[in-house]
Amino acid sequence: MGRRCTLWLTFGALLFSTQWLDVISSTIDRSSEESYEDNAKVIKSIEQDSLDFFSNEKSNEDTSVEHEDEDHDFDILIFTQQWPVTTCYHWREEDSTHACVLPEKKEFWTIHGVWPTKLGHMGPSFCNKSADFDLDQLDQILANLKTYWPTIDGQQKLGYFWKHEWLKHGTCAASLEELDNELKYFQRGLAWREQYLMSNILGSAGIHPDSNSTVIALQRAIVQSLGKNPSIHCVYDNKRDMSYLEEIRICFTKQFELTDCDGVLPGDAVPIVYPGGTVITNCHISKPIHYPSNVPPTIRRMEKKWRFPVVNAFKLVQFIMWFTL
Repeated sequence: MGRRCTLWLTFGALLFSTQWLDVISSTIDRSSEESYEDNAKVIKSIEQDSLDFFSNEKSNEDTSVEHEDEDHDFDILIFTQQWPVTTCYHWREEDSTHACVLPEKKEFWTIHGVWPTKLGHMGPSFCNKSADFDLDQLDQILANLKTYWPTIDGQQKLGYFWKHEWLKHGTCAASLEELDNELKYFQRGLAWREQYLMSNILGSAGIHPDSNSTVIALQRAIVQSLGKNPSIHCVYDNKRDMSYLEEIRICFTKQFELTDCDGVLPGDAVPIVYPGGTVITNCHISKPIHYPSNVPPTIRRMEKKWRFPVVNAFKLVQFIMWFTL
């Protein structure tokens, strides 16, 4: 009788312990995930404040809310070229079902936009609420737009991206006679890409896809070629602890002359002074920046670790009892 009672007490203790182990395991898993995410946020915040680490949560265009600005005046035009491989990767990380349409050529930068900008401010944007977009006005340059100013989003209808750029930015640029209609606006972007193609500028400094560089090396290559300070933007992948080059922005006066991007408020980028100059960026200032030739594979969350099931513990105890009785 005493032996049987001891065995049942042992069984009860084991069952109670395994249930608690299951609860603790579940709690640890959840807390580890939450701790990982919380730590990533804290690290991101601290390093941004210290100007040592910068992460781009939303690199597309700027992070301003789309609204109509009361003041439509602007000081400069920002011309943005994007590296489509990184843009696609950024979208796929947000939604693994996202479809991208990438250029066939390997070393091929595309246009994101021509953005009128007031120094120290975001925008202006949506300067003409009665404006419309007429795709037919772009017939003569449609082939070039599809090639050099394409939508990377494979789910968008033809013209949707250009409509957005025109209504948000083109309607503000239209205050200049040289940009006062759709055709002039998009022709200007195409002409700037041909003249200031980033693959040529970076390539002349020996920087090509499938390489790692620092943001300072990228900035120096551009300044050496253009003589003006750009704004350089990255996407940070906290799963890989790696920054990917996504966009490079150069600036022009209203007379269409190159100028420094100093004084621009480009979303999450900030000016960082280093010995020899100032770089405007959201990229990690001291770690390598990857310039990928292919879209990196997405990293899915790891499955929860195997836990010791209560049912198996019960069967084990039953076997012990049977064996010892």
